[in-house]
Amino acid sequence: MNFTSDLKKELITKSFSHIVGERERTAATKAALSAFVRTSGEVGFTDGIPTFFIVSESEKIAEFFTALFYEAFGIELSVAHAAKDRLSGRDKLLLHCPVSEGARVLKELGFLRKKADGFKSWIEHSLVEDESARIAFIKGAFLGGGSCSVPREGASTGYHLEFAFSEEGIADDFCALLGDFELLAKTAQRKERFVVYIKSKEAISDFLSVVSAENALRKFTAFLEKRDESNRSNRAANCYAGNMDKTVQAAVKQVMAIERMKKLGALNELSEELKEIADLRVKNPSMSLKELAQRLKISKSCLNHRMRKLMSYAEKFTKEEE
Repeated sequence: MNFTSDLKKELITKSFSHIVGERERTAATKAALSAFVRTSGEVGFTDGIPTFFIVSESEKIAEFFTALFYEAFGIELSVAHAAKDRLSGRDKLLLHCPVSEGARVLKELGFLRKKADGFKSWIEHSLVEDESARIAFIKGAFLGGGSCSVPREGASTGYHLEFAFSEEGIADDFCALLGDFELLAKTAQRKERFVVYIKSKEAISDFLSVVSAENALRKFTAFLEKRDESNRSNRAANCYAGNMDKTVQAAVKQVMAIERMKKLGALNELSEELKEIADLRVKNPSMSLKELAQRLKISKSCLNHRMRKLMSYAEKFTKEEE
């Protein structure tokens, strides 16, 4: 299943409709927009005026954030098709902010320094003061530069959740932001991007809960249960195979010992009980001790005792012959 695609669709569908207060909703919207630009946008200056553009491979995500920009700032981003991405083969959508609005938008999204002569390389604290705003920032970061994968059957890859940022300072701050929700993440540089990642299936499950992705969480939980059941079955099969190997090895050793005793004429010196066991074992080399005990109508512990006695005699006669 394409878990990333399904999760992003769910986050877009739910949006911020659960946030009741207007102030809280506005703060959450701006936090999400800031994270989206941080992960999928580029900021710069055009003729000395701050501005930005965003690149997206998903038309639905582009439409979602275009609507959010209009809701928060009353601006319409211009949309254009860019060249195909050579790796994914998908068309990229380019969203341009009107140059005249760039400074205002970037200032409110926590990008511009006080003198408006550069950009902040950290997450503006005032932007994520409320818990709902912090969660919105996490959602925006995932929609802009996130992915979540689960292991495919037979594949060596594991569970992986990541967010890609263009600046190391932002990635470090985002790690701390996730830590507010007890989501322990690590950072790594991948070419020109700084990746925040989580590989624990428990932490990924907690992340889905934090962003209120109930459908994705149900799918993820069902996948975990199915995989755990499969792993338990495999462990049981391996254990059974291991036990079978030991059973076969023991049976072969017993048969060889009895055959040596027979060759030395030592079987005649055994009691009738041990002779019966020796004869049954040679005729049924693949039987387990439990099956032998059932055939002889004695307990398994009794058979074990007699078999140890038989093997002890075999060892004794072999040493005497040597």
